[in-house]
Amino acid sequence: MKSFFKWAGIIVVGLIVVSVIFGDDEKSESGEVTENKATEAAEGDNQESDDVAEKTDETEDEVTTAGVGDTATIADVAFTVNNVETTTEISTGNEFIEPATTSGQFVMIDVTIKNDKKESITIDSSFFKLIGAEGTEYDPSTDGNVMMNTNPESDFFLTQINPGLEKTGTVVFEVGADFNVADSILQAQTGFWGTERIEINLK
Repeated sequence: MKSFFKWAGIIVVGLIVVSVIFGDDEKSESGEVTENKATEAAEGDNQESDDVAEKTDETEDEVTTAGVGDTATIADVAFTVNNVETTTEISTGNEFIEPATTSGQFVMIDVTIKNDKKESITIDSSFFKLIGAEGTEYDPSTDGNVMMNTNPESDFFLTQINPGLEKTGTVVFEVGADFNVADSILQAQTGFWGTERIEINLK
């Protein structure tokens, strides 16, 4: 009888041990599956983030290019460079207004902007940049003498353009005497925070 209880006890203990071992294996396998799913989900999220970032970069890097006399359109706003001139002096011919002079040169760019949107837009000279061959950027001149000697009708200072209309004006840049206009680019955008832009080669 004692032998029977002894073997019964051994069998019960054995069953408990086997149950514990297999239970741990199942938990381990379940944990691995959960961990794998979490890893796959994280990798999927990272891939989606990378795709979104890549698309954003592509949008930000999108640039429309054109040449003098060509029309480049972005966001339903058309830009055309009609003429480019350089000079060391800008004058109205009025004897009471002192001419604007420079030790370098003024680059005067005649631009036409047409609004093909369904609402009015506001244009400003600050929307333009002149970029030299080496990537040097120049902002439009805000010198008082230059502004006094520039026709007010050709100024782009906070100019509103209604749908279907266009405005022609002059953007003036002051650059060094050795600046090569033929190797430069006029860059323009459609607003103060515009991410879309055009580049017009001034050859």
